Amino acid sequence: MRRRALLASFAALAGAAALPALARVPGLGNVEQPRLLLVIDDVGHSLASGRRTLALPGPLNCAFLPHSSHGRTLAQEARALGKGVMLHAPMANSQQLALGPGALTPDLDKAELQRILRDDLDAIPHAVGVNNHMGSLLTSSREPMEWVMQVLRERGLWFVDSRTTASTLAWQVAQEQGVPSLMRDVFLDHEQTREFVHREFRRGLRIARDYGSALLIGHPHDVTLDYLHEALPLLDELGFQRLTVSAFLRQQADFHSLNPADPRLINTHRRHWGMA
Repeated sequence: MRRRALLASFAALAGAAALPALARVPGLGNVEQPRLLLVIDDVGHSLASGRRTLALPGPLNCAFLPHSSHGRTLAQEARALGKGVMLHAPMANSQQLALGPGALTPDLDKAELQRILRDDLDAIPHAVGVNNHMGSLLTSSREPMEWVMQVLRERGLWFVDSRTTASTLAWQVAQEQGVPSLMRDVFLDHEQTREFVHREFRRGLRIARDYGSALLIGHPHDVTLDYLHEALPLLDELGFQRLTVSAFLRQQADFHSLNPADPRLINTHRRHWGMA
């Protein structure tokens, strides 16, 4: 019964009874499918919640905290299961909240910050990209973000700006440094209730429908994982395509190589603050 209610709630986003209407993106021509990217942050502290995360159906990315108790083990398991592996890099925040080991802070010089970042990356096997853990202070600072992107460019990695502050420069600096990058659209679980997660998940589906793609970030809380285990299997019925970040970036590169005017080339940053 709850499955039917979820499906009806998602289908209502189309504004019509027919589910295929969700696969049309207003103003962008005939997009084959809205694309949904899911990242689960803060993986590595708990083996049990980490494995529940890896058991989520379909493509997703897991962002592992460096030097966490189970990060290395779970990253190996994620790779074996075909999930995308990311470093969840701790970055200084304006609230001075504790960051744990491997933190990148504004008092570090270039050599030390890059050394710590390389150690963090080495702690998470198979990492193909990075996003920021906290970071409201560091992602607003141009020079440290340039140092971060230099390391990612050297290693051929991509970056997801978690957008923990409106003043973030991370996505912009990544673009300037030639690092493939995306930005977060929705945080699923600022409030750990099913009602909040459901509302934000629907908002992510709406963004994907209207703009062609959406990147959602959640955490391995019980309420989030319970909800996603129910909701994710329904998306195929609604015409959504789920991708890892790596697959999405490859797809975009392929579209661009064929035709720069391809309507599937989503201008992924235009829905965010202050951007045309």
